[in-house]
Amino acid sequence: MSHEIEADFKYDWENENTQCQNCSSFQVLEDGSFFCSEAQAEVPANSHCDFFQSID
Repeated sequence: MSHEIEADFKYDWENENTQCQNCSSFQVLEDGSFFCSEAQAEVPANSHCDFFQSID
């Protein structure tokens, strides 16, 4: 990890609108795993943090 993420990170988030999979930092890697470019770490698709930025 290139830097420490100082966010309120939740591994299971009920609000689908603001889950990681709807964030501009979320990426799907070639092996099918999920990656957050802000945290520089693998994340679950249904997680959430307060660095969330909608892709819409």
